[in-house]
Amino acid sequence: MHPLLKKHASMLLLGLLLAACSSSASPTPQTEFAQPLSNRTDDVHKEGEVHRHINPEDATAQIQLVLVPSELIVGPNRFAVGIFDQGGDLVQDAGVHLHFYDLTDSSSPSFESEADAYPLSTEDGGVTIFAYEREFPRGGLWGVEVEVTFPDGSQAINGIRFSVASDSPSLGPGEKVPPMHTPTLADAGQDLGLLSSAEAPNPAFYQLSLDQAMSSGKPTLLLFATPAFCQTRFCGPSYEIFSHLEQRYRDTLNFIHVEVFTGLPNPEANNWAVAPSMEQFGLESEPWIFLIGQDGTVLYRGGDRGASQGKTRAVARQAETGAEIARWGSSNNQRQAANRKPAIGVISL
Repeated sequence: MHPLLKKHASMLLLGLLLAACSSSASPTPQTEFAQPLSNRTDDVHKEGEVHRHINPEDATAQIQLVLVPSELIVGPNRFAVGIFDQGGDLVQDAGVHLHFYDLTDSSSPSFESEADAYPLSTEDGGVTIFAYEREFPRGGLWGVEVEVTFPDGSQAINGIRFSVASDSPSLGPGEKVPPMHTPTLADAGQDLGLLSSAEAPNPAFYQLSLDQAMSSGKPTLLLFATPAFCQTRFCGPSYEIFSHLEQRYRDTLNFIHVEVFTGLPNPEANNWAVAPSMEQFGLESEPWIFLIGQDGTVLYRGGDRGASQGKTRAVARQAETGAEIARWGSSNNQRQAANRKPAIGVISL
């Protein structure tokens, strides 16, 4: 089976809250930084100080952590974790505080910063992740220690290590998208089942190939996702969000969806071969969404396994940006219009 299909263990999880900070000397981390299972608060204290919200001796509950982003790079990111309790159930309600450590010398972790996490939930409230918008100043090995306080007063501490890449292998903002063909209804003999694994495919997503869309004079929103074969809970919502946005912005934007795997409706029979355009974009995970300007330049890239509520806001913001770009018209104004919107970090979900 293709690596994209490997389960990371359900996914996501945890809530927010946390008491006011109290001063203490910089402690050493209370956990080893293990391999994970698979907003912004400006309350960051003086450099070199760590403020514990939990006494390690009281942290008797057991938790396991999932790193939500599939990609973290130098610069702005949405960092997020999912938390499972000692019974293996997804934690939905708790308070979370994060301590970040530089693991350049893994034998001697160096405290870097701390912050409260904020919750992001699916619209039905069934899944919650805990996130923090931050910038990573360098690539390499990092660690995060997660302090958790549950509603019943019990507490837990655990840590995971993770890598931050110096750059992304995928196309990013400012880069040109090479002309490429993506599957259309005409290619599939009008059979939507050969183009999408969604329960209710939207024919509008398969009218134009990407190369045709890029020469149409309109910006393009491009979604890579596989609703039926997704490794997380968020590909389906990504597709649904995309459909809602298409209804609203169809006059000013092109909307294109590309399935991650070829060989629908049974990609396993095709040995889970990845779509050529996935490889051309340098993608190794999903879902991903790109806003592409009229001149073929990537204006926004987001690959978030985060909760759909946050994703809806982020993608809607980019759709509004694209609509504004279409109204303004010129390529110079594309950049100005994009810059007028709040920046969204590169995430992977």
